[in-house]
Amino acid sequence: MDLSTKYLGMTLRTPLVPSASPLSEEIDNIKRMEDAGAAAVILHSLFEEQLRLERYELHHHLTHHIIALLRRLPFSQNQQSSMSDQRATCIISKRLKKQ
Repeated sequence: MDLSTKYLGMTLRTPLVPSASPLSEEIDNIKRMEDAGAAAVILHSLFEEQLRLERYELHHHLTHHIIALLRRLPFSQNQQSSMSDQRATCIISKRLKKQ
């Protein structure tokens, strides 16, 4: 029996489309739903604010850890005192933006 259908311009093999739920939070569960016959799975929305916050947190943690590493490197006394946290953050930010 052919259960295929069209939804939002996509052809689905079955009309089974589980909605966003705790089950759709892990990839293993999504694979199980597919194995059970789901043609698609609705995932939780990603809001721009969430993405910005995650990017900021990643930048903050990377900067913090890199500054800590820089402090441990065997620089001469003059080099250590001349590199402030603000300067190190600026250098790191420029390099991250190039990527």
